[in-house]
Amino acid sequence: MKLRAKLTWAEVRHHLQYYAWLYALLIVLAFGLTNLIYAQTAYRPPQDKRIDVYIQASGADQDAVNAFLEPVWKQAVPEQELVNAVVLMSGGGENDYYANMQLVTYIAAAEGDIYMLTSGDFKRFAAQGAFVPLEDYIQQGLIDPEGIDLAPGQVRLVETNEQGEPVVSGEALQFGIPAKELYAFATDLLIDNRDLVLAVAANSGNEEATITFLNALLQRAKAPMPDFFK
Repeated sequence: MKLRAKLTWAEVRHHLQYYAWLYALLIVLAFGLTNLIYAQTAYRPPQDKRIDVYIQASGADQDAVNAFLEPVWKQAVPEQELVNAVVLMSGGGENDYYANMQLVTYIAAAEGDIYMLTSGDFKRFAAQGAFVPLEDYIQQGLIDPEGIDLAPGQVRLVETNEQGEPVVSGEALQFGIPAKELYAFATDLLIDNRDLVLAVAANSGNEEATITFLNALLQRAKAPMPDFFK
């Protein structure tokens, strides 16, 4: 049997000239497949071992927010495996299609434990029962709102009557903690906190730890009013 001669550089170059796109495609596919496998198999803490904080502040640095939350998490709820921030698009109410769609999707999918929303979006979802009433936690001392005006966090539920019409029911409940006096969000993270409200998701699978963490976050975020807010 006659052996074929060694490949020459000219033959290799000619081959690559016509098939380089195929090798590039294979590399891209292999990289994508590797990332997909990693994403599917990487360890994810169970719902009762993590707290997700969703913040409507599109200009915020997510890494900076996580660095701000980490010492609060490690001291207040060290048994939690992860506390993670997710920065959402700034709230624009019902007329902001994309921001509204993003928010509705997260809440409907039972994602997130703490939401920090503009007052308009907070009131809209609180009226529909999306958040946990906080009166009992405040009365029990599990949440200490000293120095915070709670009025903007009170909302009355909206129900539907027999005719399918929305009806406001009952008295206002404390569904949220206004962030207006929590100036560390502004000074440390450059988040304009003046129209934001913190709330706990009604479908959080980790409510007890979330309440503990929320209280610790409130205490950490209390700070003197910065000059640029005066």
